[in-house]
Amino acid sequence: MTDEPAHADPRGAVLGAIQKLMAARLGRGFVPLAVLFGLGAVGVFGGPGPGFPLAIGALLSSAAMLAYGMRIVQRAVGAPPSFWWHLALLSSVVPPAYAAYVLGWLGLRGIAVSPFGLVTLGAALLCGLGVWVFRAWIRIVEIERLARIMTMNLDGGQA
Repeated sequence: MTDEPAHADPRGAVLGAIQKLMAARLGRGFVPLAVLFGLGAVGVFGGPGPGFPLAIGALLSSAAMLAYGMRIVQRAVGAPPSFWWHLALLSSVVPPAYAAYVLGWLGLRGIAVSPFGLVTLGAALLCGLGVWVFRAWIRIVEIERLARIMTMNLDGGQA
C-alpha cells in the first residue's frame, strides 16, 4: 500500500520528479568539484602549482551548476522569468570550460610533459575528475531537455 491518493495530480508528480532528478544530479556533480576544490586548497597552502585556479574554478563551477539547476526547476514550475535566469544562462559556460581546463591543460598536458612517475598518476586523476565534471554537466543539460518535454503538455501545450 502507498500513501498517495489514487487521483494524484500529474503536474505535481512531474514537478516532483524533476526536482528529485535535479537534486540527485547536482549532488553527484558536486563530488568531483569538492575533490578539485580540496586539491586546489592543498595546492594553495602546500606549495607551487595550479592551486588557486583549481580551487576558484571549482567554486565558480559549483555555483554555476546550482544556479542553472535552479533555473531549470523554476522554469518547469512555471515561474515567471527573473533577472538571475539570464545570469545563470551566461554562467553555464563555466562548468564545461573548467572541466576542459582540468582535463586538457592539467591532466593531458601533465601526462604529455611527464609520461612516467607520480606526476603521471596525479595527471591521470585530474583527467578522471575533468571527465566526471563534464559528465555531470551533460546530465544537468539532459534534465533540462527532459523537463521541457515532460512539462510541455501539462498546461495545454505550453512549456
